[in-house]
Amino acid sequence: MIIDDSSVPLSRKLITTIIKKGAKVTETISSTVKEQGITLQQFNVLRILRGRKGNAASLQDVSKDMIHANSNTTRVIDKLVDKKYVDRIQCPNDRRQIELTITKKGLDVLAILDDKVNNAEAEITKGLNEESMTSLINELEKI
Repeated sequence: MIIDDSSVPLSRKLITTIIKKGAKVTETISSTVKEQGITLQQFNVLRILRGRKGNAASLQDVSKDMIHANSNTTRVIDKLVDKKYVDRIQCPNDRRQIELTITKKGLDVLAILDDKVNNAEAEITKGLNEESMTSLINELEKI
């Protein structure tokens, strides 16, 4: 049976498709990083800190760069500190500020995950060529 959904606005179809595909991508990458005992949000924090190339980041710096803006960054960082993937140091100039850096152990877990995540992303996008991906990125940036 074919369902006639011509009464559904095209914008709703687009948004629904983006949400469904986004959920599928999130599930895939989450299951990949879970192999190392971390969540997608923890993985995101580790990549943010690695990108700082040894320079400390404040909690606010990390929060603004998070993919999942609603995630409880403090709780995520607490878990990473417990796992010894992140060092948290109270700023000597302002005791209300903390400085975050990725540890060698954190870098090691990212090194293990880099190829796995790259492969998962390649598998997800295998139906698209480079031109299509660039075009899709450009179109989505307009939203």
